[in-house]
Amino acid sequence: MKIFICEHACIALPAGGKVLAPAGFRGDMLLEALLSDISRVGDVAVSILRAPDCNAIHTPRSTSVVPLHSDALTSVTACIRDADAVWPLAPESNGMLESISKTVLQHHKILLGSTPDAVHLAGSKYRTSQALRAAGIPVVPTFRAQANLPADPHAWVVKPDDGAGCSDTHIFSHRQAAQEWIGTRSSADYVLQPYISGRPCNLSLLCGDEDVFLLGCNDQRVAVSDNQFHYMGTTVNSIDDQDGELMRLARGVIAAIPGLWGYVGIDLIITDQGPVVLEVNPRMTMSHAGLHASIGANPAAMLFDMLRGGDCGMPAAGKNRQVSVDVDDHQARNRDSSLSVH
Repeated sequence: MKIFICEHACIALPAGGKVLAPAGFRGDMLLEALLSDISRVGDVAVSILRAPDCNAIHTPRSTSVVPLHSDALTSVTACIRDADAVWPLAPESNGMLESISKTVLQHHKILLGSTPDAVHLAGSKYRTSQALRAAGIPVVPTFRAQANLPADPHAWVVKPDDGAGCSDTHIFSHRQAAQEWIGTRSSADYVLQPYISGRPCNLSLLCGDEDVFLLGCNDQRVAVSDNQFHYMGTTVNSIDDQDGELMRLARGVIAAIPGLWGYVGIDLIITDQGPVVLEVNPRMTMSHAGLHASIGANPAAMLFDMLRGGDCGMPAAGKNRQVSVDVDDHQARNRDSSLSVH
């Protein structure tokens, strides 16, 4: 099988130029982890596109690196046409992931990811909140910027409706300050959420047509500076889901958003009253960079086994190790230097 990994940096804006990733989305770091995993899968040939000015990354010898020409769209289209399947590696911001996914299906290729409809729903924090609430799943209330906010003594968080990670995410002590700040912005579609106190976490899922596998229960490291959130990294499998509460939550979320497939992440807050969903990522998250080392199994091989209709080889429970994935303000250049196994 010929696989093209379509990393978002290969996509050109309509007016030309590069697409910038949201804060906390390190495409190169995820790409290196994914290439390393796929290189260990038999009967799979991988190609990627790289521009001359992109950061240098480690690529296995088996990976075909195609030079990105000045016409990025032509290069991407050619790679899609030459592949049997395409693995989008992009954030949902600005419709990037949805657009790539639609293009793959338009070329009648296998999409190694969630459907465009699922990406469209999960790519909006407001739509996600509405869908999960309708399904009876505990979710952080999410309001449009123009909505009448409830009288709430807690702080308010403001973020782009289609943002990824902590991109442009701010906290304000009261709703008036939050709404006034939004009023000074002109371009982004912001939503507001009441600040929920608790333990920020992330679930790493592998989703098939009929089942969902919980590969990682992870702590998220988030800092606040100048009233803005900053994603610092993740500790993979630092949380023990002994009672199965997180697994049940994951199944409920997947059932509420049809079309989620492959790698999916769920961001949540563990409160004294239980877990509350913050958002759903219809794609790989940064936790994946430490997943293989944590579970002692190849996540990419599991996905291809599932794609071929076989047993995905879920690792034995209780064998996980804690793995730290550290993200700083600079693009990760060396995968090994960014991982710490405990």
